[in-house]
Amino acid sequence: MIQQIYITDYLSGAAAQPVAQVESLLSQCPSLQYASWQTVAQPPLNALFAQLVAPDSRAPHAPVSRVLSSRVEETVLPAFCLLPVHLAMRRDTFSLQSVVPLSSAIYQALTTRLQAHFAADFELHIDSGQRYWWVQPLRQVQVQCRWPQDCLFQQAMHWQPQGPDAGLIRQWANEMQMLLHQLATEPSMADWPGALNSLWFASVGPVPDWQHGFDLVAGQGEVFAGLSALQLPRCKATTLAEVMQMPRTQQALWITDELETLDWPALNQALQAGTLQALHIVLPFAERSVQIHYQKRPRWHFWRKPTTLNKLLQQLEQSLSSATEQAGFNP
Repeated sequence: MIQQIYITDYLSGAAAQPVAQVESLLSQCPSLQYASWQTVAQPPLNALFAQLVAPDSRAPHAPVSRVLSSRVEETVLPAFCLLPVHLAMRRDTFSLQSVVPLSSAIYQALTTRLQAHFAADFELHIDSGQRYWWVQPLRQVQVQCRWPQDCLFQQAMHWQPQGPDAGLIRQWANEMQMLLHQLATEPSMADWPGALNSLWFASVGPVPDWQHGFDLVAGQGEVFAGLSALQLPRCKATTLAEVMQMPRTQQALWITDELETLDWPALNQALQAGTLQALHIVLPFAERSVQIHYQKRPRWHFWRKPTTLNKLLQQLEQSLSSATEQAGFNP
């Protein structure tokens, strides 16, 4: 029986709309009004990989880029994923606010300009989804750069590239900002996204040492497809309906990138009928995540009233402050 669900939000599209996410989830699965909700310091991807990767794995951070790169059709594994982002600038610092979606025309124009400008530095390869690029430097570059979800809404000075060649990455990023500024003012770029003002490097590390205790890992989306391509143990493409029919003695984990792709009414029906008696859900909430724990109520708990949306949001806001303190983040 399905027991854990992770909404990866790997491009952080939902993180900036936490209230809308909670409203949407409760409207489709009202049984979760009786669940326990708590904000935790880990973002969704880190929480997911904590379930799948051995504690002493050689991968230093959540291996998001490596998972996504598993389907790149290049002979040489790229060293970086390059993502279009919006940085909120202040006088003495800046923070990462979002990964910016691009139109096909803007993506192609940026690809052409970047390939020409950095031809002596690295090879730039497109991604089929046109949400980011893959970068292969022409010489070895020793540096670690974190995935955007690790740095969201936090002062980026605390998440700068680390390693002997960190200065080179900062130099490339500065040159890219100038290219973006030039392109944005060209007459042919009428549909230029106003939020786009920088490009973000994320390192592609080694394949981690997988270790998990689930009988089945299933799901949909880019992160699940990457895990499947990397041959995560007991990873299988199947439907949610088939997973829900598994024996209760078996443990299953479901992975999806967006809240909207899951059949929440079907899950709600299973919770109400008692065929699904326990459920653990992780979904994005600002720069952190919300963990939802549902347990079938004993009959004598019939008197328990469901949590209202306003009360729930107040609880989450309070626990968000606690999670921020635990993470040692000072905004």
